Amino acid sequence: MSLNEVRNVVLLLSNPYTGGQVVPSTIVADVTELSPDINDATSLAGNITTLSMTSTPAQDGAVIQGLLYVPDLDANDPCQQLIPDYVPSNVTRRNDLPPMNYNLIALVPWISPSCTESYLTVVRRNPIRAMLVYLPSNNVSQPPPASDSIWALPSGDGWKTQNRHPVYAVPGAWGSAMMTQLSLYSGNLTEIPYGDNITAALNPNPEDYVRVWTQLTVGRPEDSLDLWVFMLIVIGLVTFIIGCTTIGMRWVRRCRRESLRQRVLGGDVNLEAQGIMRLRVPLDHVQSFPLYLYDFENTGLSKTLSKIASRSERPSYKDYESLLGYQPCCQICIENFVSKKTVIRELSCGHIFHPECIDDYLSEISSLCPVCKCSMLPQGFCPKITDNMVRREFASRKAHALVIPDPKLSSSVSRGARSRSRMNSLFSSPTILSDPISQASTAVGKPPGY
Repeated sequence: MSLNEVRNVVLLLSNPYTGGQVVPSTIVADVTELSPDINDATSLAGNITTLSMTSTPAQDGAVIQGLLYVPDLDANDPCQQLIPDYVPSNVTRRNDLPPMNYNLIALVPWISPSCTESYLTVVRRNPIRAMLVYLPSNNVSQPPPASDSIWALPSGDGWKTQNRHPVYAVPGAWGSAMMTQLSLYSGNLTEIPYGDNITAALNPNPEDYVRVWTQLTVGRPEDSLDLWVFMLIVIGLVTFIIGCTTIGMRWVRRCRRESLRQRVLGGDVNLEAQGIMRLRVPLDHVQSFPLYLYDFENTGLSKTLSKIASRSERPSYKDYESLLGYQPCCQICIENFVSKKTVIRELSCGHIFHPECIDDYLSEISSLCPVCKCSMLPQGFCPKITDNMVRREFASRKAHALVIPDPKLSSSVSRGARSRSRMNSLFSSPTILSDPISQASTAVGKPPGY
């Protein structure tokens, strides 16, 4: 909360000791509203600096009010020699106010830090509701902010907690005008301005008081935002940040999915071989692999399959020459092939199986060859890539990178192995080579008995 407006009015207050009796002092009338000729009401809105908000009402538009006066310093205070230059001798003091428990508002010139501390110490003894200070000058602009060094005191900021009232700074010219007004309304009815007019209009007791009453209206600054507006801004910012973060994360995940998809299409990643996802081959693509009649001829190292005549009710079989050597049985059902009787299906990797075995295996169990684990998926085939697949592929790639040996270490190990091999060759006995024909037959996997 800050001070939005300062308004001074002149009030007629009854003397509680009138007629030899002690009665409560009351406000008789607002003198500034009696006649246009009596217009000493002043008002200041804006250009006010809040130095301390201690005990400030929390309600917007609350009013702090009381009789305006200048506190009395101790008689032995060094600032007593400086006061006459800034405070008139006939200014309203505590003794010039009605002897009742009215709320008070202090007006103090900010002469020096030490004198201000003296005033702050004195006002703690009085029932003041607020304190107004000003820098003695003719300046009408807003005083410096509370963080300015001009408001620094030798004791630091401890006075803000010791003094249980708010402190506001008003422009120097306006503070001087208020001090002059206090000097005019400090005496009796015969000494104040418009005393005759007041007497004629209200017929007061000669011992009554005419003093300055100050009203301070506090509230939020005009440029401050309401709490609900501030909350809406905060909620909007949080929503914007969450939205941007969500969009960014979705975009990053989409880029990662697209990158994995391109690598799958390019053959750099085998999803099933790396344990990321189990895939199946479309049945029509499985059935596109060629069929042959198994025919094993015992003529050296060669194996041929004869071509079966094409018939409309039977599938077409082609001539075939195996590049993988002797394959005597289906690796799925472990049943031996019968020469010139068993129909086989050859995969793109060269391995052969029973058609019914490999068709069911590829279309229902796995897309990999049961023997060499090559992918049998159609060219350009890629399943729908998910975030879970991206994470698993990244983990697989990271784990694979951890087990790759250091090239320098591998080269040193290989050099050591070659050195040991040369040493062994020097001291070992000569090796007797066996029959090259028998070795070649064993290498290609010639069946026993041939």
